[in-house]
Amino acid sequence: MADKKRILFVGSFNPPADGKMGGQYFACRSLIESDLKDDFDFLLVDSTLDSIRVQSALRRLHRIAPRVLTCVRALLFSRVDAVLLFSSSGLSFVEKGSIGLLGKLLGKKVAIFPRSGPIVDNVARSRLYRSYLSAVVRSCDVVICQSETWRSFFQSLVPEEHGDKLVVIENWLPDSSFGDVGHKAYPRAMDRPLRLLYFNRIERQKGIYDFLEAMLLLQRANASVSAKIYGDGSELDDVRRFISENQLENTEYMGWLSTDKNEVISSFDLCVFTSHSEGFPNALLEVMALGVPVVSSRVGAVNDLVVSGRNGLLVDVGSPGQIAEAVLTVLREPALLEEFSRRSLERVRQTNRMGHAVTKFRDLLSTL
Repeated sequence: MADKKRILFVGSFNPPADGKMGGQYFACRSLIESDLKDDFDFLLVDSTLDSIRVQSALRRLHRIAPRVLTCVRALLFSRVDAVLLFSSSGLSFVEKGSIGLLGKLLGKKVAIFPRSGPIVDNVARSRLYRSYLSAVVRSCDVVICQSETWRSFFQSLVPEEHGDKLVVIENWLPDSSFGDVGHKAYPRAMDRPLRLLYFNRIERQKGIYDFLEAMLLLQRANASVSAKIYGDGSELDDVRRFISENQLENTEYMGWLSTDKNEVISSFDLCVFTSHSEGFPNALLEVMALGVPVVSSRVGAVNDLVVSGRNGLLVDVGSPGQIAEAVLTVLREPALLEEFSRRSLERVRQTNRMGHAVTKFRDLLSTL
């Protein structure tokens, strides 16, 4: 029997110290625990962050050098047939990109999967970063893109002839994340407060203050809504202070959502997703997989996942007024909720199941 192809896989495999797992951890763990392990031998190098909270560059730098050295040793002294790199933005892409460039220098096939919205800001703010990213994309054999929007972004950074290496694989969820029934049923007329969900990190760039400002506008308009916040982050104390100082009676912070997730999410009528930048948000995917409609900012792959007016409503980034107006639209036309729920489920069931991703990764890794 022939030896299995050996893949040096750099990504998030160990649970973070605070026990709060993000989308990168799920993506990496789910692949190595899938049927792919029967076809490929994965040599793992872990790059998990200590916490989902925003960390300083200095804190992260001291962990990067040992990881890069581990990869160098593996590339030089172990049998490695190909390299698979899952990266975020900022320093993460610099680190994973350098490993990819070294892999190419040593004659290895390399696939890199950038999975973070702020990479757009990195490119916009720094010519050096843009040049580096372009060099990595041109050098790697495959660049995995989270959606067609992301494919267009990476294509804009390299000559047209590199377009064939840009492969779209949307984020995925296990079958257990999908509801057992069809779309959610909603009353034709709302005879109770509309239940709103914020399900994201508690960070400024995740739009938490846009959400709070929108809830304040809705309270002033005497809108019949009740909002709950689930998540954690560095802005948590300030968020609690905002709720208290503004006497925000329609909004409550609930903590980190880890147990009974499907049951809790399914209890809401509408999810309000307010991020300023995203790759392909798993939180939004989880919500839609349970038939909960969304109001979301136009960021990253959300532009591919949600068609405004068909399976949700989209608003501009940083626009509390638009968020509030979208919620009021749903209050005026509650029939939209059931329509959005049905179409959201159809969208994610067709394209975002675990089996779809495994098939695509098997085909991709077989070609490296």
